Amino acid sequence: MLESFARFGTRLDAHTRQAIEHGRRIRACLKQPEGEPLSVPEQVSVLLALTAGLFDSVPLEKMREAERAVIDLAATIPEPVCQGLDASEDFSPSGCELILEAARKLLVPFQNHKET
Repeated sequence: MLESFARFGTRLDAHTRQAIEHGRRIRACLKQPEGEPLSVPEQVSVLLALTAGLFDSVPLEKMREAERAVIDLAATIPEPVCQGLDASEDFSPSGCELILEAARKLLVPFQNHKET
């Protein structure tokens, strides 16, 4: 809905522009190639990074590559954390922070570091 206002040249405040850009990145990550489903740890890694806003400073043209890096990160998640995910147990805050910290470091090369 916000994006449709932007198409008509409506002046948008910084918060609204940020919300639109965040939505574009969510949409980019939710597009999965047919026949290539993600594992639970891969999905959790991407969704945690998205909700934490870690992709927000990644240019749209780099999103596929940045998302792939976060998906590959899932292979490094310690086995006990993955078992908790696969067993539908509560996901521990420490496991969440472990994934987010690794994703923060991993996404630095993809991020646009220009001041806006």
